[in-house]
Amino acid sequence: MGTNERISESEWMLMELLWQGEKTQPQLAEQLGKRWNKNTVHTFLTRLCAKGFLEVDRERSPHVYRAIVSREACEKQERQSFLQRVYQGNVGNMVASFVKDRQLTEKEAQELRRLLDEI
Repeated sequence: MGTNERISESEWMLMELLWQGEKTQPQLAEQLGKRWNKNTVHTFLTRLCAKGFLEVDRERSPHVYRAIVSREACEKQERQSFLQRVYQGNVGNMVASFVKDRQLTEKEAQELRRLLDEI
């Protein structure tokens, strides 16, 4: 990913829509409904462009926004950030915590064993 920036929960909402395809600010505002006004949508689009997640085609009117960072890349960065912040980068501790917090089904346990064997 070309950026080390993280995106906020609100920015994720916009990105989810833009990962489906390019859109204009009015289209995004309509899809988000009454939760966000036009200025809020514009503010978040501007931030996402500045962070390097979106590009804007200013030749078209209204301007068209397009995601230039994939959802997969953003997910990976979020996982790595979470792992570092909460578990000091220790994958084993993280997995152990998740397993302890929730009883695995037999199918989930088998899948975890298979993944560990692959490593």
